[in-house]
Amino acid sequence: MKGKVYLTGAGPGDIDLITVKAKKAIEEADVILYDRLANDRLLDYASADSELYYVGKKAKKHYYTQTEINELLIEKAFEGKIVTRLKGGDSFVFGRGGEEALVLEKADIDFEIIPGITSPIAVPEYAGIPVTQRNISSSFAVITGHEASDKKESAVDWSKLADSVDTLIVLMGVGNLPNITKKLMEAGMDKNIPVALIRWGTRSRQETISGELFNIAEKVKEADFKPPAVIVIGKVVNLRKKLNWFEKRPLFSENIIVTRPKKQAGKFSSLLEKQGAEAVSCPTIEITPPDNYQGLDTSIKNIDKYDWIIFTSVNGVKYFLQRLFQKGLDVRSLSKLKIGAIGSKTAQRLQESGIIVDFRPENYSTEGILEEISDFEIKNDYFLLPRADIAPPRLKNGLEDMGVEVDDINAYCNIQPDFPEEVYEKIKNDEIDMVTFTSSSTVQNFVKSLQEYDDSNYKDIISNLEAACIGPVTADTAREEGFSVEVVAAEYTIEKLADEIIDYYNKKKEG
Repeated sequence: MKGKVYLTGAGPGDIDLITVKAKKAIEEADVILYDRLANDRLLDYASADSELYYVGKKAKKHYYTQTEINELLIEKAFEGKIVTRLKGGDSFVFGRGGEEALVLEKADIDFEIIPGITSPIAVPEYAGIPVTQRNISSSFAVITGHEASDKKESAVDWSKLADSVDTLIVLMGVGNLPNITKKLMEAGMDKNIPVALIRWGTRSRQETISGELFNIAEKVKEADFKPPAVIVIGKVVNLRKKLNWFEKRPLFSENIIVTRPKKQAGKFSSLLEKQGAEAVSCPTIEITPPDNYQGLDTSIKNIDKYDWIIFTSVNGVKYFLQRLFQKGLDVRSLSKLKIGAIGSKTAQRLQESGIIVDFRPENYSTEGILEEISDFEIKNDYFLLPRADIAPPRLKNGLEDMGVEVDDINAYCNIQPDFPEEVYEKIKNDEIDMVTFTSSSTVQNFVKSLQEYDDSNYKDIISNLEAACIGPVTADTAREEGFSVEVVAAEYTIEKLADEIIDYYNKKKEG
């Protein structure tokens, strides 16, 4: 049986500009072919079993030719697979989507077209430039600028465009900009008409350069302004002075690494991106069930011997209760125990399961926890700590020093996934502004991964990285590893960590 191909527009770059239908196409795909202008984070929506093919193109460098892309679409469809062809913007606006559709039609392969938000309109808007505006521009045209300067006959009639359209949007025209501006001026366009180029529009790394028709090509050359960029020519460019909203966000242009597990990173990344940051996905831990349930099962079987259970994370709650239920028990079996929760999210997760927290320290450091729990009569009590397999022993040792018994059991495992090569390249090229850590294990695994890439220089790399950490324990671990810790969220939540990062950059920009 033949499969089906979804020719899907990925939008201009901002991950939140993906359509609901495009997201579904990514989630349901067996195979995804994606290009350079599609945001890599969209692949987080893909199934773990999806086959991923990067078929991106840039000037003078093609990973796949168009013919090879066409052949791959047909090959995978004939294997009976659902294929999502993911292209930046809208694949039918100078995206060769029509060519691919015709190839599929010829091969008698079922296909569907999913429009995307197109960059000629969205990118100028993110730079504060509307393509139309009452009393200024009542028409616009989208033009390809990808033509050789020595071409005898242009496919674009610049003489007609120069005086018949109020706003010109040129795609793929950075390399040919001197020729484009020359032809427009020769056709009679005012040499002082304002022009703007927006590079990597709708993303945190968005850059905008402005000038006038007669000098913009020289400005672009002097600034070494590289593609991909959208070129806007027209009086609407002047509105940028008042409408430039995106580039004023507090985290604009900051590249911030998120080390949370892939399945848990989305919300935190979104908080950063809403304030203008580029959230660079680099999961350094993956949460899995324990290698064996012996310790967990024994503690559940003998639950009546404990006086306390201290949950130090949401994951601890999740995996402990999951196993409790699997053993045919429920929260009633915990009714005689005092319950402790480290962090508001952990307490919230317990409450959602019908468990009221007896102890929630204000200070999340080991010292703070021990100091605050000493207010209870705990001598000779028996504590259960369902935690990660690599949890540091400081809390267990501190409790034992206070005269209590402790069972520190593995409720779940933290494993170290492969470190993305592209993230290492960004770090090496000094393209990262901050690394965020939400646990000591994220710090330690990050360091191990860097060491594997560059054993001789990894310490120097770390010393040049600013870090933002949840809580003092994670911050202490980061400092011990050599990071410059600039942000520490006193409250153990990603929302508070995001707020503290925003506050840090606001103060930094104020001088």
